[in-house]
Amino acid sequence: MRYYYFLLLLFSQLLISQELPPVINYNPNDYGAGNQNWMIGQDKNKNLYFANGAGLLEFTGEKWNLYPVPNKTIVRSLKVTGDRIYTGAYMEVGYWKRNSQGVLEYISLVQQFPQDIQDGEQFWDIEYSNDLIIFRSFRGIYLYNPGSDKIVVLPNDAGQPITNLFKVDNEIFFQKAQAGIYTIQKGRPEQVIPFSILGEMEVMEIFRHEGDLQIVTATGNFFKWNGEEIEQNFQSLSNEIKYAGLLSALKLPDNSMVLGTVGEGIYHVSENGKIFSHFDQENVLLNNTALHLYLDDAQNIWAGLDNGISVLNLDSSFRLFQDNAGRIGSVYCSFQDENYLYLGTNQGLYYKNPEDPGFSFIEGTNGQVWSLQMEGGNLFCGHNNGTYLINENKAEKISDRLGTWLIKELKNKPGYFIQGHYNGISFLKNTSEGFQDLPMLEEFPHSSKFIEVEGSGDVWISNEHKGVFKLNLNDSLDQITESRNYVIDETTGITSSIFHFNDTLYYASRNRILQYVEAEDDFLPGSALAKILEDTERISGRLINDENGKIWGFAKNSVFNISPASLSATYELNAVYLSKEFRNITSGYENITMLSDSEYLLGISNGYVKFDKVESNIYGYEVRMDQITTSALEESPQLISMAGSDPFHYKTNNISFHYSVPVFKKFLNPVYSYRLLGQSDMWSEWNEVSQASFENLSFGNYSFEVRARVGDSITETLSYKFAIDRPWYWSYTAIIAYILLLFILLYLVHIFYKKRHQKLIEENEKALRMKNLEARQKIIKLENERLEQDMVNKNRELAVSTMSLIKKNEFLSSIKKQLQKSESAKVKSVIKTIDQDISEEDNWNFFKKAFSNADKDFFKKMKTKHPELTSNDLKLCAYLRLNLSSKEIAPLLNISVKSVEIKRYRLRKKMNLPREKNLTDYILEI
Repeated sequence: MRYYYFLLLLFSQLLISQELPPVINYNPNDYGAGNQNWMIGQDKNKNLYFANGAGLLEFTGEKWNLYPVPNKTIVRSLKVTGDRIYTGAYMEVGYWKRNSQGVLEYISLVQQFPQDIQDGEQFWDIEYSNDLIIFRSFRGIYLYNPGSDKIVVLPNDAGQPITNLFKVDNEIFFQKAQAGIYTIQKGRPEQVIPFSILGEMEVMEIFRHEGDLQIVTATGNFFKWNGEEIEQNFQSLSNEIKYAGLLSALKLPDNSMVLGTVGEGIYHVSENGKIFSHFDQENVLLNNTALHLYLDDAQNIWAGLDNGISVLNLDSSFRLFQDNAGRIGSVYCSFQDENYLYLGTNQGLYYKNPEDPGFSFIEGTNGQVWSLQMEGGNLFCGHNNGTYLINENKAEKISDRLGTWLIKELKNKPGYFIQGHYNGISFLKNTSEGFQDLPMLEEFPHSSKFIEVEGSGDVWISNEHKGVFKLNLNDSLDQITESRNYVIDETTGITSSIFHFNDTLYYASRNRILQYVEAEDDFLPGSALAKILEDTERISGRLINDENGKIWGFAKNSVFNISPASLSATYELNAVYLSKEFRNITSGYENITMLSDSEYLLGISNGYVKFDKVESNIYGYEVRMDQITTSALEESPQLISMAGSDPFHYKTNNISFHYSVPVFKKFLNPVYSYRLLGQSDMWSEWNEVSQASFENLSFGNYSFEVRARVGDSITETLSYKFAIDRPWYWSYTAIIAYILLLFILLYLVHIFYKKRHQKLIEENEKALRMKNLEARQKIIKLENERLEQDMVNKNRELAVSTMSLIKKNEFLSSIKKQLQKSESAKVKSVIKTIDQDISEEDNWNFFKKAFSNADKDFFKKMKTKHPELTSNDLKLCAYLRLNLSSKEIAPLLNISVKSVEIKRYRLRKKMNLPREKNLTDYILEI
């Protein structure tokens, strides 16, 4: 019982592990088809094809496409030759060929069989040899000649089931149940290994090695046939894999083998039968049953699993230890000496030597490990609980200071070591009795994750929040004699660090690298190191020195290193492509350790990655066009020919390009950039989307260009030229019609404007005439008003003159009457003079002249209207025109008032005026 507990404790301390090549897994949800994948092939375009439970499955590297066979059954077999993909299924066999639109179309060969396919027959294998396609079912072997499109049946006289079909070099072998191994010679079967020698063993694969046939059986046994006898081979391998049931085997160019088992995963074994790697569901695979194995053009191993697909990058320079069970945790630091590899994780410190199958835990180191450093010949472990001294598989705690980030030896004081803690710094002194833990430096309470020590004794400390401190200490290391704080102008210093490179001190944050310039006593930008990294998308300010004089940093899609150039004063930048998502460790705690001159270990969130060289674009990757679709507005996209076609209809001007690069390496993800000449000369930003869409393109000629970047290599540019037809309303005929219509329109507009102009001229002239007429009317009105005023004035003058004349005559008459009483001759002489002065003729002439000036046409009008009027009548009319009364008229005529009335009466009669008509009113109206 005690022995049992010892074994249990030993097992709990020993964490079985493997460093495996990278593996990519695709589950059925990823590819959208059936679980089982029975056979795999690759075409000349590097697309992968899978005989899947739901049909033929295609993978371009970016997109999965499923093509069901006509009877919707499981595809059991597959072979790619030239531009054809042959598939075999239940009661169905044929081939697929890509049309001009990039879509596979199926041509059945069932009708080419000389006899009907037997009920229930399934085709389990397809091979190609000597221009013939060989199909195998349990009931027979069929030879198809693509040239003649004919199928012949290989004779099977005994009718034994055909259990397997193999191609070795260019020779075809097959196994008959209870009959042995056969080959095909001149169209007939010829036995190679008789049943009496082979026995009941089921052969799963045959290889040729040094002239012999190597046979792999379904029971996990290996044999060698030299033409005369069979000999068991790799007995120790059979024992080690516990005679696991084998479904597939693959021989690689280096003569190693890959074995696909039932329930035990996949083994990679050497030419001598030694197991290199074991892939299973516990460490990396999706499923432990491998139905088929296939080697693609890029030396990747594809495994068709009972549930999913896996890709094994056996030739990768990377090796991964993945702690999927969480037994070790995230690796924050590592160190390797001549005996052990140490891992410092968030769970403690682990170690292993090259002979151990896994890592063991070092007792007492439970908790977060921050650093492993060899300083002054001592291996120190910086831990959350303090500082440990590591001696092989033992850990001795030498400092209880909480949270030790790192330990470094003081260059000017051998035997003394500085420790960076969560809350400051302290020192260790190496004495003959061991390490003495000196007190904390009370004047410096800041977290000290990064420390650089100068030979002069200056100590540089980087703090993520306060910048960089430069300290000079006294000899007893308990006081600061001089200090300066260099405050770096950063929005945040999280993940920042300080480091020495090429004898220069640098400060690095995620966004900047500053060089310490002693002459300025400050950290300044613009260094050569900063310039070489200005286009690198760094995710952390942490930069790590290695023993080869390089510094390592961490970008979004890679881990990079910089070293001084060998032939110039510049630097060289190299990248190891590992995406941030895979590394997935807390930013600022990235770590990498140099294990040898060319091998490095990178700690990740669930283990570590080893690599010894940079992945490079050694397979000549090319970007391919997979499909092109066009559509009109709000319509479903339609595939078009990729071989070039007539111009697209102007309504189908929404175009999408689907392209890909067949990259099947775990850490190499292609990114794409494109442009559409005719719309823009600018390349798009690099991104992982393998599709470009353009909407509502105008008519014209275009050239779509796309390129891919794989690692640090850019592929050649792929171009596709196309045109979009002019709409009918922009055709040349339409344009000519538009021009003619434009001229007609311009002519009509000209005519219209000419008429309008003429009309405007006429209207303006009319308006001008009206204005002139109005002006003349105003002038006439003013003239009439002036004339009327003149007439009024003249009438006033005439009236005044007439009244004066009347008054004068009345006055003279009055005097005359008074003088007539005297008989004096002189008086009579005066009377005669008065008579002469009031003579009617003189009065009349004076009046007529004045009246004519006031109303010159009156006498003419009266004469015209009443020609019978005499001059005396006209005199009376003139006086009446002036609206004079009879009393006023009498003196003018030198008659009595009564005589005036008589004259008026006679005048009325001559004018024939009615009684009711007033004579004066009548004359005034004329």
